[in-house]
Amino acid sequence: MNSSATILHLIKKDESNAFQLLFEQYYDNLLLYSYHILDDLEAAEDIVQDCFVCLWNSKKLHSFTGNLDRYIFKMVKNRSFLFLKEHKKRYETQLSFSFENDTHHYDTTEEYQGTVEILYETINRLPEKCRKIFLMACLNDKGYQEIADELGISINTVKTQMKTALKFLRENLQEKTFLTLLYLLTKKD
Repeated sequence: MNSSATILHLIKKDESNAFQLLFEQYYDNLLLYSYHILDDLEAAEDIVQDCFVCLWNSKKLHSFTGNLDRYIFKMVKNRSFLFLKEHKKRYETQLSFSFENDTHHYDTTEEYQGTVEILYETINRLPEKCRKIFLMACLNDKGYQEIADELGISINTVKTQMKTALKFLRENLQEKTFLTLLYLLTKKD
């Protein structure tokens, strides 16, 4: 029996230490996961704690039969994206202000254009499949499921390729250039 199955078994038997084990098993990874989505540690902590409180109060896990890992991570993901949606205006304002201030660090339009060229050169160094998925998601604004359907691959493959692309770009671009990339990708006309 794996650890998540053991924890579920203990919860169903109303063992006193079951939720403590659940917390210890998942808290750090859930916090990192939410933080990765939000880039806001305090909000991520609140969301993860709220999820544990919800699980504790609702007693849903007493009759749960599915994949605990998938369930709890999806719960945190959904709440994290809901948080982003509710705070979208505030984040867009902050991002806009941040970028306006950051563009002053470029001495000339040529320097800014050079940064954009470096971005595209680095994107072109991605493996072909990874680059295609990244460009479909970022430049064509397609959802992961839409990409998966169009390419005849699983949504998990799309997610893995996007994660690989972002990791590669983060590692191969200077911080300012990577932030410019994120700005360009999130800017909507």
